[in-house]
Amino acid sequence: MLLQTALKCVLFGITIAAAIGPIALLIVNLGARLGSGAAARAACGAALADLSYALLAFVGGAALLGRLQRYQTPIRVGGAVALLALAVWMLQGALRTPPDRPLQSAAGDRSRPFLTTFLLTLVNPMTIVVFVAFAAQLPLAGSLDRAPLLALCVAAGSLAVALGFAYAGSLLSRLLTRASRVRLLQVVSAAGIMAFGIHGLLQA
Repeated sequence: MLLQTALKCVLFGITIAAAIGPIALLIVNLGARLGSGAAARAACGAALADLSYALLAFVGGAALLGRLQRYQTPIRVGGAVALLALAVWMLQGALRTPPDRPLQSAAGDRSRPFLTTFLLTLVNPMTIVVFVAFAAQLPLAGSLDRAPLLALCVAAGSLAVALGFAYAGSLLSRLLTRASRVRLLQVVSAAGIMAFGIHGLLQA
């Protein structure tokens, strides 16, 4: 029973991370621009956010997460605004980069990719909704002794997929040998993230 539930949690983590959303776009973009290290830190940030919600769901059950749904509208608006701000920042960075500038590994603040993806995943209203639904279906939700293990299973599945996106982004960096192409990728990624932000505002 526990093994089946653990596998179910791993598959759930894989499922929520596999969806092509703003976090996936961000991780791929970081991998292409800054390399696998920055993208891997971003992947860990997203997985930590999923771990946090999983612990909340399995310890408190769907009822505790359900209370967060009362604030779904301000959370949705806040998340959408954060995505729009990130998209604008990415566009500004892309437009400031000369197209003929040689490519270089810009590590920057090592904590930034981790914190950015952690916070964006945490304020994503869809993350709250899916964990509410999943906690209600899980027979062991509320079991304090098994909650950490099940939460780690969710995070493991999420991290595996997110690291896959990070590796895909780093592979792109080997193909995009010109700064102009990297800049184009950043513009496309920013436009996609902006679309998710606008959609979130419209849904709110």
